[in-house]
Amino acid sequence: MRDVKITLIFLVCMLTAVSIAAKDRFLIGFSQCGLHEDWRMNMEAEMERELMFHDDLSIIIKQAGDDSYLQIKQIKEFVNSKIDLLIVSPNEIQPVQEAIEDVYKKGIPVILIDRRVDSEFYTAYVGGDNYGIGKVAASYIANRLNNKGEIVEILGALSISPALERTSGFNETLKNYPELKNISQITTNWAENAVADNLPKVLTQHPNVNAIYAFNDELAKEASNVVNSWSKDNNILIIGIDGLPNVGGGIELVEKEIISASLIYPTGGKEAIQIAAKILHNQVFQKNNLLPTTLIDPSNVDITRIQFQNINALQEDITKSKNMLELLNGRYRDQQILLFVTLVLLALVAILLVMYLRSFKRLKISNKNLGKQKEEISAQNTELKRLSDELEKITQERLRFYTNISHEFRTPLTLISGPIDKLSKIKKLSAEQKELLHIAQKNITILLKLIEQIIDFRKYELGKYDFSPVSANLIKHFIDWNELFAEVAKRKQIDFKMEAFQEDDFVLDFDVEKMERIYTNLLSNAFKFTPKGGAIKVKLSKEIIDRRECVKVNVLNSGKPIQESKIKEIFDRFYQAGSKTGGSGIGLALVKGYIDLHHGKIEVTNQNGFVYFTFSIPIKQEESIEKEEEGKDPEMVAIGREDKIKDIITGINENEDSFAFDDEFDAEKTSILLIDDHPGIRSYLKSLLKDKYAVFEACDGIEGIRKAVRYIPDLIISDVMMPGIDGVEMCRHLKKEISTSHIPIILLTANVQDEKCILGFESGADDYISKPVNNEILEVRIRKLIEGRKQLKALYGTSSSSGKNKAEINCIEESFIDKFEDLIEKQIQDTELSVDFISKEMGLSRIQLYRKVKALTNYSPIEYLTIYRLKKAVHLMTITEIPLSQIAYQVGFSAPSYFSKVFRKYYDKSPSEYLKDISK
Repeated sequence: MRDVKITLIFLVCMLTAVSIAAKDRFLIGFSQCGLHEDWRMNMEAEMERELMFHDDLSIIIKQAGDDSYLQIKQIKEFVNSKIDLLIVSPNEIQPVQEAIEDVYKKGIPVILIDRRVDSEFYTAYVGGDNYGIGKVAASYIANRLNNKGEIVEILGALSISPALERTSGFNETLKNYPELKNISQITTNWAENAVADNLPKVLTQHPNVNAIYAFNDELAKEASNVVNSWSKDNNILIIGIDGLPNVGGGIELVEKEIISASLIYPTGGKEAIQIAAKILHNQVFQKNNLLPTTLIDPSNVDITRIQFQNINALQEDITKSKNMLELLNGRYRDQQILLFVTLVLLALVAILLVMYLRSFKRLKISNKNLGKQKEEISAQNTELKRLSDELEKITQERLRFYTNISHEFRTPLTLISGPIDKLSKIKKLSAEQKELLHIAQKNITILLKLIEQIIDFRKYELGKYDFSPVSANLIKHFIDWNELFAEVAKRKQIDFKMEAFQEDDFVLDFDVEKMERIYTNLLSNAFKFTPKGGAIKVKLSKEIIDRRECVKVNVLNSGKPIQESKIKEIFDRFYQAGSKTGGSGIGLALVKGYIDLHHGKIEVTNQNGFVYFTFSIPIKQEESIEKEEEGKDPEMVAIGREDKIKDIITGINENEDSFAFDDEFDAEKTSILLIDDHPGIRSYLKSLLKDKYAVFEACDGIEGIRKAVRYIPDLIISDVMMPGIDGVEMCRHLKKEISTSHIPIILLTANVQDEKCILGFESGADDYISKPVNNEILEVRIRKLIEGRKQLKALYGTSSSSGKNKAEINCIEESFIDKFEDLIEKQIQDTELSVDFISKEMGLSRIQLYRKVKALTNYSPIEYLTIYRLKKAVHLMTITEIPLSQIAYQVGFSAPSYFSKVFRKYYDKSPSEYLKDISK
């Protein structure tokens, strides 16, 4: 009896503990407004995942299928099902509003998700900041269009709150940009083909549309299809909303450049469940919960895709973990039941049961601690993501800054330089006017160098720099560069001197362009911080440093010393040691980078009232081309270069697929190839010539040979002094190459000595123009050379094979045509004689043969072959009595009928008629 009582007491305790431990369960009803499309499927999937962390919550989801009255009916069914909370995404504002208010007034909490109603009778709202989305879209378009342009807006159904809020935010923001006009609004109301039917009309009425802002990515995609069918060549920005990572979603559309950008914001499914849990557990919550918006465009679409992939992987891991926990919980419950039954039957094991209860309590505490750790880890992940996003944004802004600076200032400064240079040559100018123009030209040069410094810094950061050391006298270059600072030294009354020991022996290996950046940056820094009436000195000497013979350069200036604590940071990127002059803070960082390229060292010290910048450069560089060739036979070096050039030409001849011009290249115009190692000169010359000619560029002699052989331009303009192969050597190679020997070449140089001009003309150059280039002289020489080439075409094109005026024809061109005709003559009876066979025999590619023959004769190779056959036939008709049909076969025509047809087309009469005229 006592055992029975103990057992009953134990059972009562167990049931009490189970009843206390049991949790209240809550039922949530979710009325989804739209069809089961990707965005809403993602929302529901987020809800399901979040419910994994809320064991006391369950949800019922009903789809309204874009039917407001069906949604009202479903809401009433939810109320009848005794739900504890309603989540609803209203299909439309007005029809559903009354049903939502009725639920709220009955004391059932209501959470609006994604869409709103015109009422305050709801508990909480979760969704995107649709008004803010409109503002972000407008600001993005304004930024891309430089605050000026025409926009077409494609609206969703205006019966829903997102459509109204997005268009409101968009058009309110446009008011801040008076020259940015929303010229048309297309209201779709979800009608099929609404965009396809209406957008072409708008584009026809407004052909200068610059951007299209669509309610979602699907409408943006439809707009892109219309724009592409309307015009293949367009630059219209197309902005969508949703940015889904699914197949065909906004991220994929941006990746494939179907649309320009998409605005993404969370679906709110996760947040809705979290707020529902707070409401049902009487915790503090916010009524309006606006979700953040992110803009996706080509600059960050790859990162966004990777983030979504990581998120999906984490979500899959969470699902797997949940399934495993459920499996373990099932096993745990089975064991608990077995243990409970055992304890009921065996009251004697009560002590073991108590120990079990204690263990259960400890497990509960452990789970609570694990939950806290999970929250901490989640918070850390969120913070890490935020920091990563900020870092990516800063990086993109820096890259955008460098790109904008280079493209906004470099070209206009080059174009300003040309007219100022031209004005300075006017003889009627006073001395003061000439001096002012000289000052302007100097400052333009300084600005261009600053811009090049910014571009160089970006190249250095990305590791895309060239290092081309040459052997030269450093002090001579320093003297030239000192002239750049003569004016500022005079203006600030600064005592600027340069001292050198062993003046005639400062020859070393260095990259001239990068050394100029090093030296001018250090001098600019010295002049910036030297007070009026101060002193700047440059000292050069030779020393042995780390067992290597080096040139040591000291650039010192008087003025305020640099704090010792800041000296270590002075070469850091973007660091400015107390400067108030508005510098970019990259000059000294670039100086250190370029000195590192030269395997040198730089340091800063304060000594005796002066700030010392001291750097040392080894006299010999391992990377130096001159060092590699030192001690070799000059003839062998020349042969090596010849082999390299032959390899380039052979590689081009074997790869005809690479012979197409770029899409933007106008093949109808006369083509000119500009070759100069200075990008500013190329840009300026191109701006002078691009309206009349199709212009393409090369940055050195090797690239010039490659492009000349590849494209066969009508004329080449080349600088003489270039690294590697100079203009004279390049000209000599092109004039020897059979495919390019006919191309006129103009050499530009600052060295106008007679012996240099003779060397240029001996290399085969057609003209030699000194720098600075007179624009009018250059244009006249280009025009006359091209006209002369056209006369040569006429000479070949109208002469018979034996009647050319050979005195007017270059021997290489004459040899080329003779060889071409000789091949035709030997194979003239072969009806299968093809251009491919001839090009192979001539040692040229098919396209090179076409361009060469076309350039010399104004006929294509196949046309020239046909004319040659006809002239051979006429010759046989004149001196023999062979039947016409036999003559047709002897000159390579496949049939007499085809011979007669071609003959009539060329001579305006049949072969028999022509023969009768001869006999008469």
